[in-house]
Amino acid sequence: MDITWDVAHARLSHDRMLHIARALISMRPEAVTLGGGEPLDVPGLFEIVGMFRSAGIDIVLRTNGKSMHPSMVRTLLESCARIEVCAMAFTHAMHALRLLDIGASRLGSFAVFGLDATGIRRGFDRLEEFCATTAFELPRLGFIAFSESLGSDHAQYLQSLAPQSVRVTVETANTSVVRAS
Repeated sequence: MDITWDVAHARLSHDRMLHIARALISMRPEAVTLGGGEPLDVPGLFEIVGMFRSAGIDIVLRTNGKSMHPSMVRTLLESCARIEVCAMAFTHAMHALRLLDIGASRLGSFAVFGLDATGIRRGFDRLEEFCATTAFELPRLGFIAFSESLGSDHAQYLQSLAPQSVRVTVETANTSVVRAS
């Protein structure tokens, strides 16, 4: 079982967050996804992440990257199993992906991270640029996720531009189509 906690939307007191984290841990999920707005803005987030990790639960972080600071990168890469940087604001997403790539270059083991473009509603031209150029500048980039809303021909075109070492998925209503890498 996996759990998604929109921790940033909740706007809970620190004590209430700790209480909910303990309740979620008692459910023994394999993974907890932290998202909902910008989780990096939540005071005490790293304490919550530490609680899940101590319980052997994988953390998936969904961030827009806007609040990512270089001082957070090592902790994120060491504490999370996966970091999904959402492409809603490309400038912030690119900044976060570059920080993660630089941080990962200094670590032997690190979280899988990549671009989640499944929620993008404009800026499709930026996706083409990302796949054709920027993705090649991020040697530790792990994945790019697209939505079927791009249209299958456009999604296949973007997949063909991306580095072969990057896992590319196209999320559909019922399944994911993955390009073998």
